[in-house]
Amino acid sequence: MILRILPKLSIPGVLILSVFIATVLNPSVSRGQEKNESSDELQLGYEAFDQHPGSGWRKIADTGKYREAARLIDRYQQETKGLKKWQRVNLQFHAGQLYTVAGDKDLARARFKTALFEQESPDAPVKWNAYVGATIAFLERDRQKLAELREAIARGPKFQGIVPNLDVVDRLIACFDEPYVFAYREPTEQCK
Repeated sequence: MILRILPKLSIPGVLILSVFIATVLNPSVSRGQEKNESSDELQLGYEAFDQHPGSGWRKIADTGKYREAARLIDRYQQETKGLKKWQRVNLQFHAGQLYTVAGDKDLARARFKTALFEQESPDAPVKWNAYVGATIAFLERDRQKLAELREAIARGPKFQGIVPNLDVVDRLIACFDEPYVFAYREPTEQCK
């Protein structure tokens, strides 16, 4: 049947049909490649997996596959031995962000809640728990809680003259009615 319609198709039609055949009729090619890429990423050390642009979960997220990147983080935590508590906290937070962008707010909230330190040191260089709490408040549409946590962050220590994460929380407040991905990334003047 496909051979009968080929002569009638335009060049764009042939290209679309080729993509269809390659991905739908032979899905093992693309799925196998993704599986191998994911397996390769799981072998990376923490810094390369979590912190380097274009590497680890970021490599997958950069292609717009946010849920897959979040699941890769979940797998990485399960399969990687010797991760420190702060590394797991960072990974949980990043998984929460990815699940949020992918539209799975329940999984996102669960990951964010496990991205909190049980005992955050009062002299910590970052008001991490307040930052995570502000992110949760944004997702739960709790403007008052978000504002309270913003103030806690603003009273935090400065690093090279800047209070860490204050700019992000200010964007979440300014862009409160926007989706998280927009509020997180866009300059505040885009939302006012």
